Amino acid sequence: MNLRKTTICYALFLWVPFSSADERAESEKGFKNWDKNGDGFLIPSEVPEGPRKNFKNVDRNKDGKVTLEEHLLATVGPEKPEKRKVRKPDSGQFKRHVIRQTWDQENEGYDREYFVSVPEKSKSKIPVLFVFHGGGGQASNMIRGWAKRFSDYLVVSPQGYRRGWNISAEATKAPDTDFFKEIIKALKINYPKADLSGISMVGFSNGAGYIFRLLIEIDDENLIRNVVPMVSSMEEGQYHDGSFWQRSDDLNGNYNVKKKPVTKSSILTVHGTEDRVVPYAGGKRGRNAIHVSAQDTAFYWAQQKGFQGKKIADNKGKEISPGIFSYAYKGTNVTHLKISGAGHGLGPKGEKVNPMINDFIRTGKIKSRY
Repeated sequence: MNLRKTTICYALFLWVPFSSADERAESEKGFKNWDKNGDGFLIPSEVPEGPRKNFKNVDRNKDGKVTLEEHLLATVGPEKPEKRKVRKPDSGQFKRHVIRQTWDQENEGYDREYFVSVPEKSKSKIPVLFVFHGGGGQASNMIRGWAKRFSDYLVVSPQGYRRGWNISAEATKAPDTDFFKEIIKALKINYPKADLSGISMVGFSNGAGYIFRLLIEIDDENLIRNVVPMVSSMEEGQYHDGSFWQRSDDLNGNYNVKKKPVTKSSILTVHGTEDRVVPYAGGKRGRNAIHVSAQDTAFYWAQQKGFQGKKIADNKGKEISPGIFSYAYKGTNVTHLKISGAGHGLGPKGEKVNPMINDFIRTGKIKSRY
């Protein structure tokens, strides 16, 4: 290893600044290597022990996560304006599209982007997978890993406004449900082979909240087939007083319209018991958001699908892999996976969860043992 690469690796390990365009690329590569679940941000368990000691200093907005931008500021510092370039996915593999929207934060209109990966060998009908990044994440990063895992799918990765989805206390007040609907319309035109009779979805953290919002608000019962909301439960605004709710106005943030979801989708929720960003047992996230528990979230969706029994007790989960417990509600296609001891990024057990997610997206089911 030459001296320059040695310096880069040392800086990454200590999470200290270094410079030059090539080194910036190396730092970005290091970020992606640490981002094991590909959600576009780092949490402490994903960062090696050495630089983990400096996590709080790198996390500039103190939200418990480190974005690529925060990581680069810590390792290479800000880019000079004249050298700043827009980073886009590889143009040969991923296609960039935009939906023009207007709302109070963008009175003159704003081009909201999403990226699409198309299989090299296309069938008469191509299954569709949407992947939603977490808060602070980037769609262009998110699509890379999922396009590899589902190379036979048309993978769609939308970008949240201000790198977030409008669920509770985020900076964005964008009309995200309308954004999704417009993407579906555009896919019908631009990708006629896309099978939109039952799409699948995966979302991380804030992106999981977006999935819950779409499940509540989309009125086409067959559009969404298999969903995997990860490391987030529903926010209390979305479910309270024994009912699901949606907003009458995206700007005020109030969930004040009672809604009966019509979706027939299969649902697999995944959450770590030691999550310090979105508490597994429910409660406060950040300054204002309050969540229901992970297990209650699954139970409420089972009830939406007609389940009449009691919530599965915590000690009644079935261990399908060491430290991973399944709570499956019969007759509903709703299952919760409790990842014992895992934090917001799931850590090493995340690798064990991956084949479960793959199976569920493809079949709507998971095996009894992994």
